[in-house]
Amino acid sequence: MKVICVPLGPVQANCYVIIQDGKALLIDPGDRFKDLKHILDRNHATLEAVLLTHAHFDHIGGLDTLLEEFHVDVYMNPLEFSFLSSADLNGSSAFGGYLSSTASPLPVHEGENEIGGFMVKALTLPGHTRGSTVYIIGNTAFTGDVLFQGSVGRTDLPTGSWQEMQESIAVLKTLPDDLIVYPGHGPATTIGQEKSWNPYFR
Repeated sequence: MKVICVPLGPVQANCYVIIQDGKALLIDPGDRFKDLKHILDRNHATLEAVLLTHAHFDHIGGLDTLLEEFHVDVYMNPLEFSFLSSADLNGSSAFGGYLSSTASPLPVHEGENEIGGFMVKALTLPGHTRGSTVYIIGNTAFTGDVLFQGSVGRTDLPTGSWQEMQESIAVLKTLPDDLIVYPGHGPATTIGQEKSWNPYFR
């Protein structure tokens, strides 16, 4: 399995292209992704679906443009369906924008999901937002803004909760040490590394 990370948008949210056996998933299209078709062609892959870790503006900003070119399904936690059309919930209004998406997402279910030929394990881990979802595919975890290298997501935005974040951290600490973590911002890490030096894991 190949993972390609492309930071997009004004706050450089990580967008991921996951490729295996000629199929591809895309996680969190935060802005226009001009090179996506080139990446897919170069890897002889077809985009099968889009996954959203959560629906903040910096992770969904390129969604509608992408769907104009690639007619694929979008999967996300149904707790955040309403975020797509609400500038207050998706956080864009707090930064002087009014982002709204017309996408019609499908629900991702807790536990194992078969999406676009990939087996995707979904874990709802609130705290940053009520529907923040970590996707585990093989030996990789795409954590959105729940977990970063050396830190965790902020909890002061709408539907955020520090108490829930603490509960989510407790779940993350039970995952295998060698699980590779691809966060919503910044460099990759592993669960083991975070157990060793992330202050929020103590």
